[in-house]
Amino acid sequence: MDFDLIKLYSNKLHWHLPEQLQQEAIEWLVEYMPRDQLELMFTMGRKSCFQNAVKVVEAIGYPNNEAAFPSMVELFQDINWPGAEEAVLYFQTLEKAIVVPYIEEGGKQAIDERDEQWLWFLYAVCERLMIDRTDFQNQAVFDAMKECYEQDE
Repeated sequence: MDFDLIKLYSNKLHWHLPEQLQQEAIEWLVEYMPRDQLELMFTMGRKSCFQNAVKVVEAIGYPNNEAAFPSMVELFQDINWPGAEEAVLYFQTLEKAIVVPYIEEGGKQAIDERDEQWLWFLYAVCERLMIDRTDFQNQAVFDAMKECYEQDE
């Protein structure tokens, strides 16, 4: 796949472009985006493209869209970022066993980076997804998320 084409269509996901251009970009990416490179829509694009990138991921469907899940969890660094709410809503449609490993991995990264805000938001997302401590393989990650959340109450 031509990297320049991916970049072109990923940039057309920008929310300030005409709706028709955005929709054409979504349809093109759903059709032609290499499934193992879905994260590029998030890493190459700007925040203004994230909401439509989540639409692409959702339209592709599980399991073909799984390569995008780490990038979607990164949206939870700030739940107010474009696409974060849509990512939560999409994750609600999946089984917990599919989503938890990605959230747990995001939690590990947040701990490594000492990103308490991300940990706080990850815990809030877990609450919305009805994910609890017993769902995690490494329960210390869940505990760190919960601790950050409870410190702010």
